[in-house]
Amino acid sequence: MDDKIIKRLDELEARSVFQEDTIERLSSEIRTQQKEIMSLKEEIKFLKDSVETNLVDDPNQKPPHY
Repeated sequence: MDDKIIKRLDELEARSVFQEDTIERLSSEIRTQQKEIMSLKEEIKFLKDSVETNLVDDPNQKPPHY
């Protein structure tokens, strides 16, 4: 084969490997972020439910600073 063709093939293979590695790292980061988002959503729901429960307990109760 021609040296230019071999060199181009080598460059294309190197790019392909680099792109595959980049895609895998990005996918891993997305999975990590998705887990964090789900955890934060659960925490927000817990806090929201906690606040709503405290407000509903005794609507006539004055805040502590009164």
